[in-house]
Amino acid sequence: MASASHHVCTTCRYSLFLVLALTLHVFTAFASKQDAEAAALIEHAKQVSDIHADGAPPFRMKLRFKILKDDGPAMEGEYTEFWVSKAQWREETVVGDFRRIQVTEGDKRWLLDSSTVVPKEVREVPFLYEIGKFQRNRWNSQKDRVLDGIRVHCLEDKPAPSLAGRAICFDKASGTVIAEVRPVQLGSQVGLRTCLRSDYQKFGDRVVARFYECAEGRHPRLEARIVELAAEAARDSALFAPPEGAKEWVNCLGSVTPPKVLAPQVPVLPGSSGSALVMMSIVVGTDGKPLGLSVTSAPNRIYDEAALAAARQWKFQAATCDGKPIEEELTVEIEMHHSHSY
Repeated sequence: MASASHHVCTTCRYSLFLVLALTLHVFTAFASKQDAEAAALIEHAKQVSDIHADGAPPFRMKLRFKILKDDGPAMEGEYTEFWVSKAQWREETVVGDFRRIQVTEGDKRWLLDSSTVVPKEVREVPFLYEIGKFQRNRWNSQKDRVLDGIRVHCLEDKPAPSLAGRAICFDKASGTVIAEVRPVQLGSQVGLRTCLRSDYQKFGDRVVARFYECAEGRHPRLEARIVELAAEAARDSALFAPPEGAKEWVNCLGSVTPPKVLAPQVPVLPGSSGSALVMMSIVVGTDGKPLGLSVTSAPNRIYDEAALAAARQWKFQAATCDGKPIEEELTVEIEMHHSHSY
């Protein structure tokens, strides 16, 4: 299959990550006309690359990924998806001993995890190639750049000069998304997570990136490649049957507003100075109350109870579907600081 764009060379990726991070140090406000231009760029990228768009043909896809660590061997996994429409799809993620299955049929969605501890990358893999996640936003600067010899146009959003921001960069020639940058907690500091897309190839009347790589700061964290993508006209109805023991959720086919944390209180731990990052999964009910809390990632289990105790005191705003409250899962990161003890 002929390549429709380019492939970012592996040896250039670290300098490319760094250049993208440095672009976020510029802060310039711009008017509503430029907001409209930014929205048009995102909409064009969806038209060019979004294989989940209304009217797009059904497909099956297989993606293999590798989770990279600083202190151990890489973990390899596989993600598969069968897509018919927003009302009918199935995805499965397997990494190590963990397995996640999600199935949607009509206005219902089922989720089944093989364990309560969900690797954070498992949540991110399905969104690597997703174009629909780029909602219209208030972008406060636009810049033309040259990255790895490719002319790109970047939308940048920094709430303040001293804070980390986010960015989306588009290939000037094709309008495809080349990179996404967003803030992420790196130890006791906020850094940048940069995800690059490359090796765009034709799929029907769209083009899809086949290779993805993400880094946090200068440290590679995730590599993924689509190894199979094909139109799938025939469908096996058994694929979309609810998995035994799965939790049922609402599949919103309309406008979705995700749940939010209102006025969170971060726990302070006695002991030596420093901080630790804890990731939690919280199921927020239709009344805004937490129905279930679990720690999904922490440097040490001694932090679990303190994080859970703090989250139980939080107030939440429920998710909505077309303005109607629905039960939904929320993932949050808590930076837990130690106080000095004498």
